[in-house]
Amino acid sequence: MAAASAPPPRLPFSPGDPPTAPADCPAPGPCRTRCCCCGGCGSAERGGGGEAATSGGGPGGVPTPRRKRGRRRRFYPEHRVYRARCSFLDLSEEQVLRRYRLDKAAIAGLCRELGADLESLTGRSHALPVAVKVTSALTFLASGSFQTATRDSTGISQSAMSNCLAQFLEALQRRAARYIAFPPTTARAGTVAGAFPGVLGLVGGMHVALRAPSENEPAYRNAGNYHSMNMQVVCDAAGTITNVVAKFPGSCPNAAVLENSALARLLEGARPDGAWLLGDRSYPLKPWLMTPIAAPRGAAEERYNALHHQALAVLRRTLALLKLRFRCLDKGRGCLQYAPQKVCQIFLACCILHNIALRRRMPLELPEGLPPPEIEPDLPLPPPHGQTSSEARAVRARIVQQVKDGLG
Repeated sequence: MAAASAPPPRLPFSPGDPPTAPADCPAPGPCRTRCCCCGGCGSAERGGGGEAATSGGGPGGVPTPRRKRGRRRRFYPEHRVYRARCSFLDLSEEQVLRRYRLDKAAIAGLCRELGADLESLTGRSHALPVAVKVTSALTFLASGSFQTATRDSTGISQSAMSNCLAQFLEALQRRAARYIAFPPTTARAGTVAGAFPGVLGLVGGMHVALRAPSENEPAYRNAGNYHSMNMQVVCDAAGTITNVVAKFPGSCPNAAVLENSALARLLEGARPDGAWLLGDRSYPLKPWLMTPIAAPRGAAEERYNALHHQALAVLRRTLALLKLRFRCLDKGRGCLQYAPQKVCQIFLACCILHNIALRRRMPLELPEGLPPPEIEPDLPLPPPHGQTSSEARAVRARIVQQVKDGLG
């Protein structure tokens, strides 16, 4: 008699039922695959990895949870390699003037003055020194090159270059009152334009091109059909900038910029006797603002216009020198690729650095092969609105009489 055959080995699961892991399985729950490690499934196969989700890959359509994958850490090499940085102290005085438009003593003074704002709180992650931040910002302002091109000469990355420029502009803007101050007293009157009497300053506008803003784009398109900011500048006879208004878009006329500035409110309220500003035909005649005579009659009025034009030549030369010293303001080098607020900060910083250069009587040394700034045609000057007051006409008539007495 044949011996009875042995019964088949009992499986730990039923072929038709969804398998489940035993109680001691490190990953309990429904299984996708069966293996012999725990009688249910291999925990390494559960869910297939990826984001936390469910799938119907198990037998019987049972959803299977996916295990959340951990975030991979970024490992840096033990010895990191940094770009070589050139210190301005290693350059000659002539090279420093050509590259930064300031001498070594002026740059060192800026580093000491701005050090509290630019110095890193810690020395971690190979923090940039104050001198590198200052010279990086000066390189951009002086060369007019975009940050991507400027970073190659400074030895820092594009993001670091952007941070250096932003920190430098913020720090310098906080100290603007130390370098730019309008004199409201009569002690300075009459010392600005030589033969023209009682002049406190010369006022004019300068358009700085920028990329088309995303908001209110038509307001920034000026009469020259490009986007700009209309910057108001006041200077004295030496070319020192004494007042700056940098916040109005290019479509705003010069008269409106002056009318809505604190300078106009100051001169309207507490104007010194016998003192005034000089402006071109884009400004209205005020008791504190003398403009040219539209249709001069007689030798005295023609002489008045000649002295007025001679005095304003100082302002035109100052604005041209500003663009020549800081090529980022030159439209021929391309418009500034920044928001209007940052463009205003850049212009204010250039005016402060211009005054520092004048105080130290630093010559303007341009790099060889650098073309001169583009000579832009004068934008059309819209006639000022409003009627001229009788007081303003009387003040100008007295000046014409003084000129006439001088001719006699």
